[in-house]
Amino acid sequence: MLACAVACLLFAAPAAAGAQGWVPVGPPGGDVRSLAADPRNPHVLYLGTADGVLYRSDDGADAWRRLSPGFPMRGRSLDDLVVDRDGDVLVGYWEVSGTGGGVARSSDGGRTFELLPDVDGQSVRALAVAPSDPRVIVAGTLSGVFRSRDGGRSWRRISPEGHPDLRNVGSIAVDPSDPDVIYAGTWHLPWKTVDGGRLWRPIKSGMIDDSDVMTLTLDRDDRRTLYATACTGIYRSVDEAGRWTKLKGIPSRSRRTRAFAIDRTRRDVLFAGTTQGFWASEDAGASWRLLSSASLVVNAVLAQPDGTLLLGTDGAGVLRSRDRGRSWAAANDGFSERFVSRMVFDREGRHVYAGILGDRHHGGVLVARDPRGPWRPLGPGLEGREVLALTLAGRQPVAGTDDGVFVWFEDGAAPPAAASAGRGAWKRLPTLAGGLDLHPRVADVVVLAGRVFMAATAQGLLRSTDAGHSWSRLTLGSARPVTALAAVPGEPRGVLAATPLGLYESRDAGATWTQASHALAEVVIHGLVFLPRSDAVLFATTHRGLFRSTDRGRTWHRRGGGLPYSDITGLALHSDGRTAYASDFGRGGVFRSLDGGDTWAPLSTQGLASDRVWALALDPASARLFAASPTGGLHLLSLEKPPGVNSGSP
Repeated sequence: MLACAVACLLFAAPAAAGAQGWVPVGPPGGDVRSLAADPRNPHVLYLGTADGVLYRSDDGADAWRRLSPGFPMRGRSLDDLVVDRDGDVLVGYWEVSGTGGGVARSSDGGRTFELLPDVDGQSVRALAVAPSDPRVIVAGTLSGVFRSRDGGRSWRRISPEGHPDLRNVGSIAVDPSDPDVIYAGTWHLPWKTVDGGRLWRPIKSGMIDDSDVMTLTLDRDDRRTLYATACTGIYRSVDEAGRWTKLKGIPSRSRRTRAFAIDRTRRDVLFAGTTQGFWASEDAGASWRLLSSASLVVNAVLAQPDGTLLLGTDGAGVLRSRDRGRSWAAANDGFSERFVSRMVFDREGRHVYAGILGDRHHGGVLVARDPRGPWRPLGPGLEGREVLALTLAGRQPVAGTDDGVFVWFEDGAAPPAAASAGRGAWKRLPTLAGGLDLHPRVADVVVLAGRVFMAATAQGLLRSTDAGHSWSRLTLGSARPVTALAAVPGEPRGVLAATPLGLYESRDAGATWTQASHALAEVVIHGLVFLPRSDAVLFATTHRGLFRSTDRGRTWHRRGGGLPYSDITGLALHSDGRTAYASDFGRGGVFRSLDGGDTWAPLSTQGLASDRVWALALDPASARLFAASPTGGLHLLSLEKPPGVNSGSP
């Protein structure tokens, strides 16, 4: 059952034909792949994501804004950002689901981009501008090294094509005084050329063999000193990479150092962003201190001239320190790249809950009084988990995760009050069946009469009659997996369950089941949604379009009329029984029907970071439609109220 399938999401007035466009509303945070500062004004910052979205801040990360139209392609990881001395923004990118990529350039502060020729189609994993000549740009790609000598207008391969070792280039550095001296780190070992690429030689002396060189950093004040971070540790050379010395102090578990920086005022102060925290050395690498949580994954480090440190992380977004790492604060205002899988509105408590997918350390369930924020984590206990389903047991949040069912227990307050105060914690309900905990991946969860819990899993239907304290496992027919559940409106003990072989119905809270219909031909149901106030009209979202039944699932008809036969994952229904919204996650798009799903028309996707929308939800207190996609977080579509229609519950 999708987020929009929760009954409390569905009671809203129908929308008018005119829309005001989509506006991002959070939640703040998410994955950051790269950070860069404008050398003319270090308060101007750029941030790149793993799905081709570029953000900008003009006040040192106090606030961010997504650039529009910005970088023109989704599905590209913007791992390398460089701002040259003229303020032009260069982006090195690679195709996440393919082998392509390239370099793009913006001359208007990131608003628009030109895809540069000759390097187009190359999976770019490193990018550098020569400090002594900004016309010289060097790109490291999976097939080798490319260089431009005219500011990116043309490019030439400067590494031997098809070389067995000089490929998979993940880091590049250019000598500060000689643009022909280039260092290249590969997934195996580093290389160097002193003549602009005519001749390359390996520079591995002192470095453990088979080291994935992730960063190369030259000392600004001493061109002979060079740092390399690799999967085997952090290395320093004081003779232009003639020989490397391994620095001690960072534990082996933190040796995957994805980002490295030298303090702008003290060259003996070094910073290392690793897959297990942020580390600093104040004695040129002789010793190191962990200055963050060890669970923090750092992808980018920016050391500012005034001593401010900025970290680009997985999940936590941007962290900022004004005291050289002794304390940190989130700097994510305006930056939202969280993947919201589910939204649930608590009508009585006036809260909205959002489940997060794809972030096991900084996700869980977030709560706000309004979908526009501010958002905060509901409470501890979901660390390491992904939220796949979300509902309410009365006013108590219940989450289906990749490892069973969790319930949020307040600490000395009613749920909404505790949610506001941050008191309480998530507790896992052991799903014991036959004496063993199944640790199921829960695709859907419903609660009947406050105490009967049911979870749809690949291991069968799990049912509890005592609010999750004990469970039984049911197999419906000959198919064990259950993919979706739906409580029947107006029937406290009625529930439907979808399996790969058919739809099943129970009228006694899951104690007994009868088959309502056979499986849809070659179709697996994602979610089931009843029409508000109807116990007969039912919709099924599938990877082959949207289906409707008018007889409680006994017969089905696929809905077309302008809605693609594609991967429909989001569905939101108005209480008028006519107005519906659906999202196509496969091909992209959000659609609206004004006749109960017979015909559909596309809505504008202007303002969405991506038109591949995963979930839709309606605010029960107003005619506000929310869309959640893997890119850009939640978006709000402001809808005008049509004449003669009242908003709110019926």
